[in-house]
Amino acid sequence: MEKKNLYALVAFVALSVLAVFSLRSPERGERVGERARAIAEIKPGTIGSLEVAQPGDKDKVSLTKKGDKWQVIAPYDKPADPTVAKAAVEALEKVRWGDLVTQQKTKHAEFEVSDDKAVHVVAKDAGGAVLADLYIGKASGNATMVRIAGKDDVWQSLDLYASTYKREGKSWREHGIYDLKADDAEKLVIVGGGTKVSLERVPPAAGADGKPGSQNIYEAKWKIVEGDAVLKPGLEVDNSLLNRMVQSVSTLRASDYQDAAKPEEVGLAPGAPGQIAVTVSYKEGKSAGVRIGQLKGDDYYVQTVDNPQVFTVKKFGLETVAHIPQDVRDKSILSLKSDQIESVTVVQGADVVSIKSVDKSWKSDKLPDADEAKLKQVVDGFDGIAGTGFLSPDAPELKSLMTPKATITVKPKTGAPVVLKVGDSRGDDFAVQKVGQDAMWVRKLQVERLLKKPAELAKDKK
Repeated sequence: MEKKNLYALVAFVALSVLAVFSLRSPERGERVGERARAIAEIKPGTIGSLEVAQPGDKDKVSLTKKGDKWQVIAPYDKPADPTVAKAAVEALEKVRWGDLVTQQKTKHAEFEVSDDKAVHVVAKDAGGAVLADLYIGKASGNATMVRIAGKDDVWQSLDLYASTYKREGKSWREHGIYDLKADDAEKLVIVGGGTKVSLERVPPAAGADGKPGSQNIYEAKWKIVEGDAVLKPGLEVDNSLLNRMVQSVSTLRASDYQDAAKPEEVGLAPGAPGQIAVTVSYKEGKSAGVRIGQLKGDDYYVQTVDNPQVFTVKKFGLETVAHIPQDVRDKSILSLKSDQIESVTVVQGADVVSIKSVDKSWKSDKLPDADEAKLKQVVDGFDGIAGTGFLSPDAPELKSLMTPKATITVKPKTGAPVVLKVGDSRGDDFAVQKVGQDAMWVRKLQVERLLKKPAELAKDKK
């Protein structure tokens, strides 16, 4: 028994050692040591130039590093967008390599690494030595297919995407126009609509604890120091509008560059009708200024005050800046709650809607089938009508107010009737004039809920 136990113990120990060895040994075909790489590792800071070509060797762009910044040197010579250039370089430095997928040239089109489907990226060091020459193809799962130039090998790559490089040549260009600290703004000058206004920032009052007041631009207060017969020092201004204007100018970016545009054809010639100029002055003598020309579609044509280069900015990105001097004023038009209104009359050509308050309900004399809820919606629309800006004296839409598309008369329970004239629209706004005031732009959403025709106020048929 003792020998049998001894043999069993020896066998058990032997099997245990074999099991441990088997668990620690790699499976057949498994890599031992560092995973193979398609190209040698690129150390941070060693890339000195980049060449990028779109599929089919089209739309080539060349960039080179100058100091700590990147410059596009072909097909144009302009500073590169630092964010775009940084992303392109870091992707090559941080790429991780997976498996070799295939060495068959017939598979290149399938993996989109053929010359006609792949983005071709070449990175060189400062001396011109090639660090990477890659054809970047389609994504598959969490990997991207990449072919090494001059070889048929196709590899899996991680953290390297064709989308980083698949962009129009002009999009590599620096699109930032200004990058200044809005909190440091001290002065603001607006020219347009036949007049000019100069404003200064009011020093913030110290807090109760004696500490300096907030320098946050969105808490800033402004005062007029020079204007015209209307924009006089002491006039209350729209601080919110001015603060948004300063912030937008301070961080302005171009949507696109218009190298072939002629200033005189896009409203940027000196003194062109409708042109607006905005200049902001900051601490330490810094300044930023833009001239805003024509609006074409969703784009404004723009120049900086010290550079002839024409570029465009999307309307939504510039609408906080494109204001004439008159816009610094209060832009309230009418604010009456429904219980303050006696009657409303809306005239649109031959269509007339008359709404009256009768026994705490709303009626329309000539609309026996009118829906009271719909009538009340019209009346409720007069609570807080305000403009987004004033029409400039040379605005073509001013003429439409001479023979308006609609005339709205609101009779309050106390006070004189208020008459609103509605003219042509421009973009998202209607030209609107409260009789006795200057014409203003008002959002379509505010105006359209007032312009109801008889058929639109009838009860819905079941």
